[in-house]
Amino acid sequence: MLWEKYKYAVLLLLSFLLFSQVFGQGLDLKDVSDMSKPKGLDVSGAAIPTGVSQIREQIRKLQEAKESASTQLRQLQYVPIDGEIDGDKYIVGPHDVVHIQIWSATTVDEFVEITPDGMLVLSGYGAIHISGESWNRAKAKIEEAVKEGYNPERYAITLSGVRIFWAHISGAVKIPGSYQVGATQRVWDIIQLAGENSPLGDLSKVKVVRKNGKEIVLDITKYLSQGDLSENPYLEDGDVVVVPTVDGKNGLIRLYSAGVRSGFYELLPGETVREFAQRTGIFSQSPELSNVQIIHGDESKNVNLLREDSALEPGDIVIFPTHLDSIIVGGLVLQGGAYPYYPGVSYYTYVAMAGGPGEKGSESRVSIYRKGKKLSPQKAGNLLPGDVIIVHHSTFNRTKDFIETLARVISSGLTVYYLIDRLTR
Repeated sequence: MLWEKYKYAVLLLLSFLLFSQVFGQGLDLKDVSDMSKPKGLDVSGAAIPTGVSQIREQIRKLQEAKESASTQLRQLQYVPIDGEIDGDKYIVGPHDVVHIQIWSATTVDEFVEITPDGMLVLSGYGAIHISGESWNRAKAKIEEAVKEGYNPERYAITLSGVRIFWAHISGAVKIPGSYQVGATQRVWDIIQLAGENSPLGDLSKVKVVRKNGKEIVLDITKYLSQGDLSENPYLEDGDVVVVPTVDGKNGLIRLYSAGVRSGFYELLPGETVREFAQRTGIFSQSPELSNVQIIHGDESKNVNLLREDSALEPGDIVIFPTHLDSIIVGGLVLQGGAYPYYPGVSYYTYVAMAGGPGEKGSESRVSIYRKGKKLSPQKAGNLLPGDVIIVHHSTFNRTKDFIETLARVISSGLTVYYLIDRLTR
């Protein structure tokens, strides 16, 4: 019988899969929690948070950030603004406060809050529906009522306070959910409140769904790299912001630099390094374009974009050198990106700054890239400004993934063989 012939091999594979799931999870936690201070580190071990503590601390800070804005806004009824409100773009809504001053036979000086059903009640005149109008249009309606009801000598109508409301965010962010925001806060603000996007979040295709059913698609990367506020509009009551996952049908590219979002990007068909830099806004940040590093697997090369170009491949890591006061941390860490350079601080500390190794990363498998050369931490010695730290797969997880893949292939083969054997009898 086929089962009798191969049962021990199948049982062995199943036992290994079960063992790797149980033991592997425990080992990963142990490896992260037992991170010890390497030799030559210039700060005490107690001063360096472990990977687990970094994760917990990040979660705590993100939760506090989510609650802090809501609490402060409720207590102070204060909303920060980034300049004068654009009267054509600011949309009036419930709980906005309007200051009305009238000088006539009857003097009026009062602060009027727009009611939940969108009405402004003007003393001696009645209710005016202004919710959903731009501030300029709403102000014109109020002026008409003031002139009709009071025939004033002079009057003043000002927006005294802006409202706080609920907006919602979902998709590739760290803490999706509902947040209290102010009417002068923008789409990027709620993404930050939600812990910012994950490395796989695509900020170039952020969708905003309004309460009236209107949908808009924004390229937040243009706001981050060029300051384009048209791609980062004000939030409105009940907005649902959706950060999609990067489309990887043509492959993914991972970018590390300063001034732009570090993380995964979609690879466009036939795209080159120069085209990728133009699309992501790297050129506007004026990095060192003569020494762009491309890492593919265990190989790396330098590209001088001032004189040459190079095609990109799926899975490439593209590193645009940062300012000389920065260190880039990437690979299998929780929060890759550029970090300030501190003389004498070890690679281990920078990995901790980046949240520690990810689920399959290992602090014992780290490479240092310096001016295009791949070095081990021991050969690299003290870190230098502009160094790039890449955390690789742990040996255990790499072996585990390989054997699990092999086991699935063998299992599928045995199943097919068994079915053929049964059908041909």
